[in-house]
Amino acid sequence: MDEELSVLKSIYLDDLEIDSGDPTTVTITIFSNGDENDLDQDKRLLRITFVAELPSTYPDTDSPKITLCRSRGLTDEQLDELNSSIATCLQSNLGSCVLYECIELIRSKLSSYDLPFESCAICLTLMTDRNEIIKTNCHHFYHKTCLKPYVDMRKTELEEKYRELKKNGFYIERDFRQDIEDPVCRQILSSHVIEQLPDTSTIETVSNEEHQELIHQLSPHVRQWQERTQALFQQQKEKGGIIDLDKNQEMIFT
Repeated sequence: MDEELSVLKSIYLDDLEIDSGDPTTVTITIFSNGDENDLDQDKRLLRITFVAELPSTYPDTDSPKITLCRSRGLTDEQLDELNSSIATCLQSNLGSCVLYECIELIRSKLSSYDLPFESCAICLTLMTDRNEIIKTNCHHFYHKTCLKPYVDMRKTELEEKYRELKKNGFYIERDFRQDIEDPVCRQILSSHVIEQLPDTSTIETVSNEEHQELIHQLSPHVRQWQERTQALFQQQKEKGGIIDLDKNQEMIFT
């Protein structure tokens, strides 16, 4: 076992953590390869932490206990597939050193998944081209062409607010004009994220036909949510729970 751990350490260097307790624990965070710079791991879209507990009888008679945790961008189905693949790998390599095979198996699976499963939180459509995706510093995913108009709008709003405060003589403790929040969690977007967004002039206007195509690309989860909310709206409207402003105006004038 010591020889295997020494070899793993020489391969994965500081990415691999070894706790020589009882049992010995090996931990490594595995990222999808994608087409990102290997040195910039945080830009990659998918990741998972691999933890292996090695009993004293490993590898002769017992397999390690492997736990996959702290995943990002993976569905429950993909996590189930990863766990199933690990179980098969352990079974087929019983009595042999297996940590390297398990780690590389996970890495290969992540790279095959490549794209995060969740939809863009702005347009609600699935992400099909990783070159069009941006991951924020708070780990949310958007189409670059969706996030850019939002950022521009917030810049304008913050600039107008700043000018209004200055005009009316209010004390401004600090310049907040670059405090653009993430659309989901409201954490401030880093300047690095904003710099990656395309220039507004390069974003093509979406035609009506393209807009309809985008609607057809909505994820099944979003479609189900739309159907439920539409049914609820109709139910509330029939019971008088929704105020029809146009109808009320007609009644007033009558």
